[in-house]
Amino acid sequence: MLRLPLWAEQVLSLPISAFMAFLVLVMWVLLTPRFEISFASGEQIAAAFALVALSGTFLQFTTHPRMGLSHQSVLGVWPSRLAFYTAHLSKVTRRNLIATSLLPFFVLAILPLVVAATLRISPGWLVFESCLAAMMFGDNVVLLTLPVWRLPAGCVIANRGFRAYWRLPQ
Repeated sequence: MLRLPLWAEQVLSLPISAFMAFLVLVMWVLLTPRFEISFASGEQIAAAFALVALSGTFLQFTTHPRMGLSHQSVLGVWPSRLAFYTAHLSKVTRRNLIATSLLPFFVLAILPLVVAATLRISPGWLVFESCLAAMMFGDNVVLLTLPVWRLPAGCVIANRGFRAYWRLPQ
């Protein structure tokens, strides 16, 4: 088995996500000019959550074979969890699974920070979006990527429900 049990991932994801968001906020404070985050309305915050979640899901989708246009790629919504998800129904490579896990975190949380630090700007909405993305996708770095990183380089990974398995190609 490749991953922790689902209940363990859910228990660990909240503190890990909060820690990743805190780390990104600390980097914003250290690397960019002073910023001010004003309080937004509930609708604006809900829209930010939806936008970051959708953007991250589509970024993950583009890492699937044929940029997600294969009939093996699935894009969906899990209503009871209020979550968007992607899945690839066939085997994927270790490299591809790592890219799928890390891309939303780096593009939505780290890239805005790097651009803002380079340009010496720090709009409050971008700081919020970056920290929100770190919170939403930061657990991918720890819970998904680190276990996969330890697998042999040429392996392929397949799923049976929530259980992931790997093997070396013959």
